[in-house]
Amino acid sequence: MVIVSLILQFLLVFFGKKRKEYTGSWVPFFAISAWLIYLSADWMATLVLSTLLRGSMELNNELIVFWTPFLLWHLGNPYNITAYSFEDNELWLRHFLGMVIQIAEAIYIYVRFRSNTILNAMALPLFIAGVIKCAERIWALRCASQKQLIKSFYSSPISKIPNENNVIGNLKEMIRTGLFDLSKKKDFIGDPSIPSEVKYLREADLSFHIFKPLFSDLPFQISQEFHDKMVYLSNYTIADEAFNFVGIELEFLYDLLYTKNPIQYGQHLASLILRSIYFFFVISVLFAFSALLHKIKHSTVDTTVTYLLLSGAVLLEIYSFFMHLRCKWTMLRYAVPRDKLQKLYHRLVDHRLRSIRSRKGIQKMAQHDLIDYCVKFKANRFSQALKFIDTGNLLQKFGHTEWKPVDTNLKEFIYCQLKEKRLRYQKEGFKHEYLHKLLGEKGDTAIKEKDLPLENGSWNMESTDFTRRIFVWHIATALVYYDDIDRHRRGTSDSFLQIGKSLSDYMMYLVLVRPAMLPNGFSDMVNNETYSQSQRISPQTKTEKNLKVSVKKFVAALIHLPSAPTESSEIGALLEGAKFAQQLQSLVTEHRWDEGEKWKLISEVWLEMMIYAASRCTWEEHAQQLRHGGELLTHVSLLMAHLGLSTNVHRLEISPDDIF
Repeated sequence: MVIVSLILQFLLVFFGKKRKEYTGSWVPFFAISAWLIYLSADWMATLVLSTLLRGSMELNNELIVFWTPFLLWHLGNPYNITAYSFEDNELWLRHFLGMVIQIAEAIYIYVRFRSNTILNAMALPLFIAGVIKCAERIWALRCASQKQLIKSFYSSPISKIPNENNVIGNLKEMIRTGLFDLSKKKDFIGDPSIPSEVKYLREADLSFHIFKPLFSDLPFQISQEFHDKMVYLSNYTIADEAFNFVGIELEFLYDLLYTKNPIQYGQHLASLILRSIYFFFVISVLFAFSALLHKIKHSTVDTTVTYLLLSGAVLLEIYSFFMHLRCKWTMLRYAVPRDKLQKLYHRLVDHRLRSIRSRKGIQKMAQHDLIDYCVKFKANRFSQALKFIDTGNLLQKFGHTEWKPVDTNLKEFIYCQLKEKRLRYQKEGFKHEYLHKLLGEKGDTAIKEKDLPLENGSWNMESTDFTRRIFVWHIATALVYYDDIDRHRRGTSDSFLQIGKSLSDYMMYLVLVRPAMLPNGFSDMVNNETYSQSQRISPQTKTEKNLKVSVKKFVAALIHLPSAPTESSEIGALLEGAKFAQQLQSLVTEHRWDEGEKWKLISEVWLEMMIYAASRCTWEEHAQQLRHGGELLTHVSLLMAHLGLSTNVHRLEISPDDIF
């Protein structure tokens, strides 16, 4: 069983890395695997300790005492996954009490099976290192708990004596509420000797520290200097660069919440010493065991198990050391070519620094096409049986979700629209009353700006359920998309067509798979209602073998339906979506709109709804999704914070110059 515990440690390292980086159709697999392995690793180590604790006193096996410290190493977890979820950090005290009991068990086993052989002496340094590793894990969990995070947001100003000179000095040094430039962070970034790639990382690091209160949903003020610079984002006018910048900040946030990296970086010298001690202990014991093997009574199996444990510990420490060298926390501090050692280190990580700087931000986004699902599921002869078994619609939510690249056009569209809203907010003097109005737009403003009848008109949507609004607009977008594709109406509108369809399918994915990121609504009921309605429309698609033909007929049946009643509660989301699709197509056929103009309107409506969703989603939920590779909505939300489009971010209106 102790070998199984070791294997779980290697799997934990692999899946801990994968769950941070991977986005794609295998996300559920990696999420479930990481969860099972995380729980199994602790459970297996505890089980082995308990088994040894219940062992017989007559058990003549000197290696038992030698194996026990490795279980403490395993309980200390790899560096890249200390917590599976955000809640694990809040339960750090429970983990601490459990760890105390497990260490007490290990001590008892060590004493109970002690012998006069050299193995007792060799086990002692491993035991000490195992206890320290367990303490590291508990400390990392504690530091990432909500209470400790809030405490870490605030540093002391220059002086606590409330006189005029000190107030002026504090304002000069203030970066944001509770963060003063006492350690000269701005000089740390502005050092002319650092490479541009390192400066980029340092800017992202300071930006991450500035927005730390945001990650706990706390309101705070930012100095005029940083607010006007959009916290360094004004340096990056290209959307790919901006998305990459916030992506690095979110990686720092992931490390803070789920790994040991922040505490190791915060106490860098102590961490380096501890790592050296761990490695020295285990490699010394490996050599000593090999040299003294002929003096120890053993069996071939026991010797093999011992070598595997020692070799596994060495490999894990070597891997951890090299990952620490490649870590952003280390590079932003030491990858500055000044002395010989730093020049050597800079050459070792130069390629990684360049690759980080040249990335384009978030790579993939999920897509869920409800119309496509309804047609495909209807054509399935086992659909009724599957619906009866799958009461939670898991096949629909995860089996029908696809992933596509987040292309540059989409990122440019999002970034430009956000900067436009920032300009509108700036023209209103950064008044928070106007910001609430700006973030409360759910597509209505885009419609109003086109002079379309909204209030008591054909474009009005009575439903107050935001998720239902997403269903209606998603159905309308999908119907218009398939109708335009079928009639070859793409042309110059292709870019906006792809943007609108991508945003529509992504928001539908959030409704079905990540509903906690959206305001509460009746998403499951509307989804079931929409599916039931779809099965009663165009029944001939049931026997169609060609799914493209089926989609074509289904769309034609909906988009050419006669006008339905206006009360949304009577016609359902599917038919109301069909009504909106007819109105969108009439903009071209009756009002002589261009196809590109129509799809631009659809894209703007969807972006307004995305901004509304991003402004309502808590950062606790954003942090939870970082375990699954991160969501586009999270990246957009942090971009909005940089641009001041967050109700938690306030501009400090009093500058130091105003005092004089």
